[in-house]
Amino acid sequence: MITLTVREICDACSGELLAGAGGATVTALSTDTRNDLRDSVFVALEGDNFDGGEFVAEAVRKGAAGVIAETAAARGLAAELAAGEAAGAEGRRPAGGVIIIAVADSGRALRQAAALVARRSSATVVAITGSSGKTSTKDILHRLLRERLDTVASKASFNNEVGVPLTLLQITAGTEVAVLEMGMRAPGEIAELCELAAPGIAVITNIGPAHLEHAGSLENIARGKAEVGQNLPPGGGLVIPYGEPLLDPLVAGLDVNLVTFGFDRRADIHVAGGERVRDGRLSLTLSCLNEEVDLCFNFTARHQLLNAMAAIGAYRLLGQPLAAAAAAAEMLSLPDMRGEALPMAGGGILLNDCYNANPLSMISSLEYLASTGTGRRAVAILGDMGELGPESPRYHREVGAAAARLGIEVVIGVGKLAAGYLDGARFAGPRGAGNRPETHHFEDLEAAVSGASQLIHPGDAVLVKASRFMGLEHLSRVLTGVPVEDGRAAGS
Repeated sequence: MITLTVREICDACSGELLAGAGGATVTALSTDTRNDLRDSVFVALEGDNFDGGEFVAEAVRKGAAGVIAETAAARGLAAELAAGEAAGAEGRRPAGGVIIIAVADSGRALRQAAALVARRSSATVVAITGSSGKTSTKDILHRLLRERLDTVASKASFNNEVGVPLTLLQITAGTEVAVLEMGMRAPGEIAELCELAAPGIAVITNIGPAHLEHAGSLENIARGKAEVGQNLPPGGGLVIPYGEPLLDPLVAGLDVNLVTFGFDRRADIHVAGGERVRDGRLSLTLSCLNEEVDLCFNFTARHQLLNAMAAIGAYRLLGQPLAAAAAAAEMLSLPDMRGEALPMAGGGILLNDCYNANPLSMISSLEYLASTGTGRRAVAILGDMGELGPESPRYHREVGAAAARLGIEVVIGVGKLAAGYLDGARFAGPRGAGNRPETHHFEDLEAAVSGASQLIHPGDAVLVKASRFMGLEHLSRVLTGVPVEDGRAAGS
């Protein structure tokens, strides 16, 4: 983190300094007492399901240099320290005394401190949003850049009003690029994140029905995603999918350097030819802004190729040479639970894509299963998709219908809403009854864990995908024989 003084933090977040020296320097902020807090200032976030104010004394005992907390918790800690009841780690207190800053809203204080760091930095901020593919695109771009530029990037899916500030706080004096993931549930949220981060380059991966329960319509989703481009400075760079009808009118006329990507050869970034899949790797010639390069990726999914195109668009807008992307592309790896192929007993493969789901990403994953399943029986185990609002049953049926059209042989639904997949699959398949998908339904995860393995044959290609709340990674572990206590498989 770029060094700030206590007084600068107080001024940024309208805080009251209850203890400590205003001229003292702060080099790290933390929101989790499970982390190493030595030399950090603990920000006690408050929320509907947590109260960071309960941990302020613990933070000091663990060696925190100070605390930013809402007024009652901050004053309570000050009283404890005055009475000698909350010593620092091993009984020591930081030199100059424990810093205590009282604020009206600790979440806002975190955001304002992060915004101050961003303003002090000369790093170019790249903001990535979209209905799906944000994390993969962010990780691909980070991998392309990290050997060439001092780069920080969002951890996991740090894409909200807490995660974005925490990523900005990783910026140091030497940081050249910060790659941020930005999520939204309703219009206005991305604009607020952009106000903090001040991106110079933005990427929109796609527009699809995600968080419809909150956004209300696809048009609102497009408006919300477009905010990332509308908040760029004049001459900033914007990467968007080619020919997206909901997005194009919202970015038309912006004073930005616009780059499009897609499978249409009219896109600025597209596949020029030479596409070949072999041994789980995808080779092709990519055309990027009238320049061509041969690339080899260690994935074959078409939707991941789109994510890679989007990342390469931002990479080029950062002034990096296209030729240098070839070596980095070969080293790319997919994040956990986002489509990695895992071996199963009997020679089968499991596509573990259960981190999250919406109708757009579901259909992309089914297309991947259909292509991967050549010569195998293709089995789709699909759990509920959340936050789709009143149209949720229709979207579940449409995904099931897509599975049937793609020739998926077995569709297994997990969860109450997942029954819609089966309805869609039964009525959309070819007229010959023998050609329609075999369908099965489990009411919940527990039932699926008990029974799904009996439906899998040796050599099957199996997709496991659902919204995050379904926890289908547990089923993936059962099907691949990975012990439950294995941390990586659990995504912990």
